[in-house]
Formats: sequence, C-alpha cells, structure tokens
Amino acid sequence: MPRTMDQKNQCGRRIRFLAATLILLIFSVQPSIAQDDPEGSGKPDKLFSSNDTLTVTITGPWREIQQKTDVQSPYPGTIEYTDSEGNRKSLDLTVQRRGITRQRVCEFPPIRLRFDKEEVKGTAFRGQDSLKMVTHCESADRYEQYYILEMLAYQMYNLITDFSFRVRPLKVTYVDSNSGRATENKFAFLIEDDSDVAKRHDMKKIKTPKTRLSLLDPKVTAEFSLFQYLIANVDWSALAGPDPVTCCHNSKLIGPEPLQQGDKIYPLPYDFDSSGLVNAHYAIPPAGVPIKSVRQRLYRGYCAFNDELDAAKEVYLAQEAAIYALLDNESRLYTNTRSKSRKYLEKFFETLQDPKDFERLVIRKCRK
Repeated sequence: MPRTMDQKNQCGRRIRFLAATLILLIFSVQPSIAQDDPEGSGKPDKLFSSNDTLTVTITGPWREIQQKTDVQSPYPGTIEYTDSEGNRKSLDLTVQRRGITRQRVCEFPPIRLRFDKEEVKGTAFRGQDSLKMVTHCESADRYEQYYILEMLAYQMYNLITDFSFRVRPLKVTYVDSNSGRATENKFAFLIEDDSDVAKRHDMKKIKTPKTRLSLLDPKVTAEFSLFQYLIANVDWSALAGPDPVTCCHNSKLIGPEPLQQGDKIYPLPYDFDSSGLVNAHYAIPPAGVPIKSVRQRLYRGYCAFNDELDAAKEVYLAQEAAIYALLDNESRLYTNTRSKSRKYLEKFFETLQDPKDFERLVIRKCRK
C-alpha cells in the first residue's frame, strides 16, 4: 500500500533525527579522543591541549635572578604540579631571564624554562625543550592585568587561525631555593614553542634573517595583519628584524622544508605587551610610527595582501561574539579592565562593519 504524506513526513523526521543524533555522538566523542589521548596511550594531557589553569610550584634562586640583571645564563630549578591523571610530578629544569623591554622595566623578569627531553617523557611536558613564560612583572596584583590581557590576545588569535601560538595559564608559587621563601598565587602563562606550531602543520621553523613579501601566504598574512590592528600592535615585522640570523620582529615564520617553487611561509605573531589592548604603563610607540599613544590604532599590513582583506574581515566578524566571550569568561580580569577592553575591541568591529571606515582606516593605510 502506498505511504501517505504524513507517513512520509514522519519517516523523513526520523531519518533527520537519527542523522543529527549520529553527528552529535561523533562530535561529543571525537574531541576527547583527539585532544586528551590521541594515541590511546593513557598518558596525561599534553601541556597545550587545555586552557585550564595549571597550578605549579617553581623552585629556583629567584632573588638572585631578580638582582643579577646582567646574568643571562640558566639557573637550576624544579617544577612541581599535578597532572590530569591526578599524579604529582616534580621535574628538573633550568630557569633564566629573557626578553628585552620587560627585563629593563620589570621587577620580576619574563623567564625561559628549559627541560631535558628524556626526563619529561610520559608527562604533560613531553616533547618540550624550551618554553617562554610570561610573568607578573611587578608585585602589585594590578600589573597582572596586563598579562592576563596579553594571554587573551593569543587566545583571540587562536579563534582566527591555527597558525598561532597556543598558551597555558598558570597559577605559580615561586620558592627561592636559597632562602626557602615562597611567593604564592602569581599569574603567569606559557607560550607554545614555534617548532610545535610548525609540527601541527607538518612544517618546520624557517631560519632566515629576512624574507620576501612574495613568499608570505596571502590569506594568513592578511589575518595576521588585521589581528595586529585588532589589538593595536604596531611593534612588529614579518619580513625582517634585529636578529642577524632569524627573522623577524615579534613574529616567527614556519613553512615547508626545504621550500620548493610555489611554497608559502606563514607568520606567527607573539609578544603583545606593547599593544593598545594591553596598554602597559611602559609601552610607547616605536620611533618613526606616526601615533602618539599605543592606544591609537594604525594598520600596518602590507598592501600586497589588500585583496585578501575582505575575506579576513569576514573571519573576524564571524568570531566577534567568541572574542567578547573570552573577556567575559576570564574571572581574573577586574571589572573595569573587562569593560574598557570590550569597548576598545568594539571600536575595531565598528570599523570592520563600516565600508567607508574600513577603506579609510585599513586598506588605504597599508605598507607598500
């Protein structure tokens, strides 16, 4: 007997329900497999597979590190934490000062952690050799607001592209190995190494003193440049930098190795404490840039990639709510910091939504 229209509709609804249920099951199961235990090995989560705050105790000669500002060599130390499996871990490492501006202006400098790859096998730090750690800079808690915002900047760019550094927030107790004195509950975050970003894309770090515009991937470079405009960062270059060996200035390059005809390389932005979003008290615009305050936005993307800007703009507009949510969900931000930061970001999105402003403030301001 032929089916009635109602029967056909009911059948169609059942099929759609089953299909939706199957998709939901796939997406609810797959991430836990891919992110938590990709090899079914039973190992704890990798360090950058989570944005959850990791509570650590780092022991080292901190007073000596703070006082001996001219010493850039590593000091022995340990890091202790509880991994995602509930196991208490203690790893040997070395700690040393790093950075340029923050070393000069901060009471507590940014730090580089170095590990023995053999010792970290089987731990959350497996595969790690060297990691940058952004610290609290000064004793007063209000200074931590800078670096919470800087961490959020990295996470905002993660929403735009996977050609970006992942970060991991920390709650740190610093124990001085000489005196035993402890400084507790300080905010910090770790930055993924560029070799790991490259590995995710089956690429390598590009070690070159400079590069050409024609080698940069147009889509990713347009997104990169618009991100710098979002956070009002003008202190960068994706073509060259002060290092005579490795490009660039506040950006790293990854790509296929060896580079073949037609291959492209990809810029990765980092170090955002001089941005208008962070608005650190020590931040000033670089010499030669026509702005008086880091809070002033100035687009410094390259004109060669202007054709990609409309597509890049749509990527940002699609993530507007998610970017605001990062601020809204960050409990460590002061209420006034969150409010000011949101209003600052809203100005960026207003520019993107106004064709005339986008033409005037972005496209026409490009660097040739």
